[in-house]
Amino acid sequence: MKRPGKDERQEAIAQILSKNSIESQEELLKQLSERGFELTQATLSRDFREMKVAKTPDAAGNYFYRLPGIQLPRPRAEKFGMTSPFSRHGIINIEFSGQLAVLKTPGGYAHGIAQDIDTNNIPGVMATVAGNDTVLVILRENSNKADIINSLKLLFARE
Repeated sequence: MKRPGKDERQEAIAQILSKNSIESQEELLKQLSERGFELTQATLSRDFREMKVAKTPDAAGNYFYRLPGIQLPRPRAEKFGMTSPFSRHGIINIEFSGQLAVLKTPGGYAHGIAQDIDTNNIPGVMATVAGNDTVLVILRENSNKADIINSLKLLFARE
């Protein structure tokens, strides 16, 4: 019996991800095993890189593995703030409170986004602090929130 190859394995991964909400690599490895594919987590990670699979949030904030080109669900309606038209570029939501802005990002994106904001010296931004999926932006006194949003659009909404 011929051992399934990389193309067959990646096709199986695509089928599973398109039909199921997979939260962990272990869960996906189990489903692949049930289909006759035996692979390591390292091989699965390489497949993810090649296939451009990413872990992204759903509307409820739960993270699932998805193939590229999958339309992300809209953020929850009860969120206060600006839901960005450039969420596919890393920012999901922006909320302001006084001289602070909180940017929600997909897991792992916050550090890069904070670095881009710092590097580009956006007027009105004093500093950023990045977590895993959140960037805290400290605004200068009397900064205009609309100007901050427009600057972020210019920085992140590149087509």
